[in-house]
Amino acid sequence: MALRRAVELCNGLDALSDELNVSTDALERMMTGEEEVPLAVFTQAVGLLLEATATCSPRRRTPDSNEGGRKGPRH
Repeated sequence: MALRRAVELCNGLDALSDELNVSTDALERMMTGEEEVPLAVFTQAVGLLLEATATCSPRRRTPDSNEGGRKGPRH
């Protein structure tokens, strides 16, 4: 799943393979499960995701059902 998200983040398989320094063919095999993802490649992909999320503005949360409701006891 991390590799799929990293492909989206890098705008394509070719760009991600360049970023991770692996061939596009090898990356495709890793994504389909035909080839195991080396720890170094996985770590780099997760690093890319962390960098991307650190620079994004936080999403607005949906209020919890307990927030904004009654403050006092029911009568």
